[in-house]
Amino acid sequence: MNSQQQVNPDDFIDRVALQGQVIQSSSKVDSCEFITQNAQVRHLLSQADRVAKAPATVLITGESGTGKEVLAKRLHERSPRHRAAFIRLNCASLSEGVLESELFGHEKGAFTGAIRQRLGRFEQADRGTLFLDEIGAADLRVQLRLLRVLQEREFERVGGTETLRVDVRVIAATNVDLQEEIRRGNFREDLFYRLNVIQLKLPPLRQRKGDIPLLVEYFIHKLGARNGGRIRTVDTVALDHLSAYPWPGNVRQLENAIERMVVLAGGAILRRADVPEEVLNWRADEEELVADGEGFREARCSFERRFLCSALHRYHGVISQVAEAVGLSRKSLYAKLEHLEIDYERYRLRS
Repeated sequence: MNSQQQVNPDDFIDRVALQGQVIQSSSKVDSCEFITQNAQVRHLLSQADRVAKAPATVLITGESGTGKEVLAKRLHERSPRHRAAFIRLNCASLSEGVLESELFGHEKGAFTGAIRQRLGRFEQADRGTLFLDEIGAADLRVQLRLLRVLQEREFERVGGTETLRVDVRVIAATNVDLQEEIRRGNFREDLFYRLNVIQLKLPPLRQRKGDIPLLVEYFIHKLGARNGGRIRTVDTVALDHLSAYPWPGNVRQLENAIERMVVLAGGAILRRADVPEEVLNWRADEEELVADGEGFREARCSFERRFLCSALHRYHGVISQVAEAVGLSRKSLYAKLEHLEIDYERYRLRS
């Protein structure tokens, strides 16, 4: 990146478009656009644009922060329903009773505090799209009601007897393995197959590292404008550190890091000193070198520790994903982590 001149955000969007990225040439990036030159993501977006024209239910999978809601908005905006509402609900943010009421609405007096009738998200999304984020967090009772809506397109409000019919396209998203949740008895298999008509899987940022410089530059101008516009670009050393980091929180974490850098930067160019400490020092746990005189048993433990720490970083402490990636059962992995005295909890993302 040229640190000698200020880059106009409009010029940046035009330049990215010319480089073959999946962005429209315009004065701003649309909320449902992806900044990418990754072939896997571009193929996924091509599939999504074809899927958007059909009424089929879609399940979007991928780690936290990979852009599942952005992809859902893209599906809606490119669908025949784009003039109607796009309604979002995070299933993990609400308790069992509240989630049911939010989805299906309730009648006056249905429960303590229900002082008036309330429309649910399905009614609000009629003729439009309902995006159910973190669908794996829905309890079994709500899952059963969701199954009925998907099968019959009808439901009753909580505390009501009138059967309501809706025309809603459902897009669900999850960052957990729903088939593993089915095996554990936490998710209905019949609902999974109703949701999984078409599955779109977003790759983590560590698998599309070529996009990091593009995203960094875009976030600098987006967040720099919000914070006075004094930051112009990032130097090569800082960008190398940002590109090497595995970003367990994916694009969302990268955006948060760039915002922190922009706010705290000491000059017009982001430098190594502005890079967050966890990005600069992330290799410390994985790069424990074998000490002089260390025997085979100790060397093997050192290797296993680095190997498992790397996997924990990659899957940000989600044990089911780590176990599958390294080829161990969950029970064996827990035992190995305890033996090696690895605290997997610290690798988990915090909200």
